[in-house]
Amino acid sequence: MGRLLKLVVIVVGAVIVLLVGAGLLLSLFFDPNDYKAEIATAVENASGRRLTLDGDLELEIFPRLRIAIGSAELSNAPGFGDAPFAAIDSAQLQIELLPLLGRRISIGEATLEGLRLNLARNAAGTGNWEDLGGGGAPAGPSEPEQAPAGAALDLDVGAIEIADAEVSWRDAATGDEWLLTDFNLDASGFGPGASFPLSIEFNLAGAEVTVAVAADMRATLALAENAYRLDDLDVEIEGSGTGWPGGEGSAKVSFDSFAANLDDETVDLDGFRLQMLGLDVGGTLQGRQLFGNLALSGAIDIAEFDPHDLIDFFDMQIETADSNVFRRASAHADLVYDPSQLGLRNMRLALDDSTLTGSVGMQGDTLRFALDVDSIDIDRYLPPATEQTAEPDEGSIDEVDLPLDPLRTFKANGTLALGSTRFIGLTFTDASFALNAGNGTMRLTPTAKLYGGSIKGSIGIEVRGDTANFSLVQNLESVDLHGLARDFLDSEDLSGTGNVNLNLTAAGSNLGAIRRGLDGDVSFVLHDGAWEGFDAWYELRRARALLDKNPVPSREGEPRTEFSAVSASGKVEDAVLTTRDLNATLPFMRVDGTGTVNLLTDALDLQMTAAFVDGPVLQSDPAMAAMLGQQLPLKVGGSLAAPSIVPDFAALARQRVQQEADEQIEEKKEEVEDRLRDRLRGILNR
Repeated sequence: MGRLLKLVVIVVGAVIVLLVGAGLLLSLFFDPNDYKAEIATAVENASGRRLTLDGDLELEIFPRLRIAIGSAELSNAPGFGDAPFAAIDSAQLQIELLPLLGRRISIGEATLEGLRLNLARNAAGTGNWEDLGGGGAPAGPSEPEQAPAGAALDLDVGAIEIADAEVSWRDAATGDEWLLTDFNLDASGFGPGASFPLSIEFNLAGAEVTVAVAADMRATLALAENAYRLDDLDVEIEGSGTGWPGGEGSAKVSFDSFAANLDDETVDLDGFRLQMLGLDVGGTLQGRQLFGNLALSGAIDIAEFDPHDLIDFFDMQIETADSNVFRRASAHADLVYDPSQLGLRNMRLALDDSTLTGSVGMQGDTLRFALDVDSIDIDRYLPPATEQTAEPDEGSIDEVDLPLDPLRTFKANGTLALGSTRFIGLTFTDASFALNAGNGTMRLTPTAKLYGGSIKGSIGIEVRGDTANFSLVQNLESVDLHGLARDFLDSEDLSGTGNVNLNLTAAGSNLGAIRRGLDGDVSFVLHDGAWEGFDAWYELRRARALLDKNPVPSREGEPRTEFSAVSASGKVEDAVLTTRDLNATLPFMRVDGTGTVNLLTDALDLQMTAAFVDGPVLQSDPAMAAMLGQQLPLKVGGSLAAPSIVPDFAALARQRVQQEADEQIEEKKEEVEDRLRDRLRGILNR
């Protein structure tokens, strides 16, 4: 054993002596600069490019293999100008010799300084790098060579440094130009499966944006397993220019870990965080089957922020009926993607006092969703009313254009549920909107509880040319009229219970045109209610007193008109309802009439006839009781919120004159009859 060990020492010593000797001989008798011409010729023969070696070439063998090159440049491809394709100030590579005996590559240092790389593409789409790949056609796919057992090479690097690199990009086909400058990269302690520090910094400038980037991280490269990992990434970005949000600002990007295994086709991103424009965005991402049927899953979180900060930052003009909206927002969602779908699950989006939960996504070309909103006041987010109204916080919807082009190709199937909603002044609870759309048609089926009653029906839109055909079928049942009138008509004067049936159509390109062009059928029935603020009984008594030239009676109590039933049906044309069967039953009269109601302005123009009905109310006033059985013409004007009911005085006058004339005729008739009887009696008595 001692002799064997002695032999090994002798052999190793001999090898070292030979290497030292070879290194000394190369240093003394071999100068790589003598071969510059041959190197340049070989490169030109292989690539067609001219290689210029202005700097010195250096080669050392011992105690390590060291290769260094001074300034050099490679000419550009034909047709891309005189600027060199690539140039460097210097580069060197140091490789330890002794580790090679154990099939281990140990790079002590690799440096590259002053790289200048000019990438370009001409108008035909050809890049100036494409001719460097060799002119021969590929021999076709082949199985990768398998290294014999135990032959895998280990690789470790003491330090890698790239300093002051510059890369330019010009695309004649698109006109794009980009310039990357001051690129620096530092890495040390690189080895198989070892975590090593890595830092990168650079500036990038385009026509509309300039950014400065500085990144630090730890990297792990397992080349044999085709696995790569980055940990503790921290990137700071400073940006400016018209292409940068807001014209100038900064951003920070970080994550805990990013791991990719290209053999397994997997990628995992954990602890991602983006801080920019006052937003704090976090998330995770997992990818599988990267090169086949890609599948992604993950999550995104946006911490609470003030949307007005973004609105102000971008100098956007967003006017809303309520200036206190868009003040708080946050979001969370899980991401899912595969070749058949892209969607968000477990969503939770909060805006001001409202929270939306559920899921939404694309399956094929169809939007599918199941969403739930706890409560929202939509009126607060509408544009301000164009005209001064009694309630300035209500917005106008007439100027909202219908998105005709998207509607032509829009496909959707889903449900939106809302716990409590305020829209155009109305308050809905437990609302549900089922949407089905495709082939240029869209049908929305709403149901909701509305002021103690219910609403159901359908809303349809069918795009034809530059307009949309609109249909509305709605049924309101057992609705509390007081709440409805208060919120929709801004009136506290109506009470009772109502049923309303609508079957309307219209055509137009915005909501205003749709409202103005309404046609169809309308009917309603109101039960057991009252109209506060108006006393029809008093107004009739006052009118009768004036007609009879009697003192006007005093008003008793608050003005109020009760009714047991009010009903009407009619046709709508251009948003004007015309009715022929308006009926109302009051404690002292029954009213029948005809006329119009403008559904846009609520203006009333009705002609009615009242027939007095016997009862305690009518009998409480002798003058009115005398009108039992008579008919009184009425004119109804004003609006739904403030109607005016005026007896037709002209008709009353004509009726009174006719009555007096009839009485006089009756008196004359009786006088004539008496005289005639007296004359006949005298003749018969002769």
